[in-house]
Amino acid sequence: MTDLVLLGCRALILTVFAAAFVGKARGAARFRGFTGSIRQLAILPERVAVPAGALVVAGEGTAAVLLALPPAVRAGFALASALLVLFIGIVVRAVRGGVFAECRCFGSKGSVMGQAMIVRNLLLLAAALPGAVAGAPVPVGRPAGAAVAVAAGAVGAWAFTRWYDRIVSALMKRLVAPTRSAG
Repeated sequence: MTDLVLLGCRALILTVFAAAFVGKARGAARFRGFTGSIRQLAILPERVAVPAGALVVAGEGTAAVLLALPPAVRAGFALASALLVLFIGIVVRAVRGGVFAECRCFGSKGSVMGQAMIVRNLLLLAAALPGAVAGAPVPVGRPAGAAVAVAAGAVGAWAFTRWYDRIVSALMKRLVAPTRSAG
């Protein structure tokens, strides 16, 4: 059973990092938007934003490729984990410093960095760390279980990349919506 969970985590992390890579590398405008977000953070000197952005994109693409190659899965999980720790640190710094930088995590317009993004990255880190320790062996003799695990990971990645920000936004609006008094 553990091997199926790890396989699902592998599909989740591989798909999230592939989506992040493709989203930023798909065109010059998307990459410029991402490096603009890096500039907004004011962590690095202006001249370093483009090379730093290129390193992040290359790291995301490399993590996805490593996760796709059975002998390199553990390295892929480790690289993804390291990138997620970096991303968490950047968002924590932005939140604490009151920097309202837009995240273009997946290449297109994104939400402003905040606690919800920290939670998202912590959840992804929780899925990546076990694989960095144990790898993700392909379950032998259980093709149906493996297919379900991969599908579950892919659906989870779709939810994280397409719906997470919208769901959090809707929940926040509901939580802070003024209550109507009956009267």
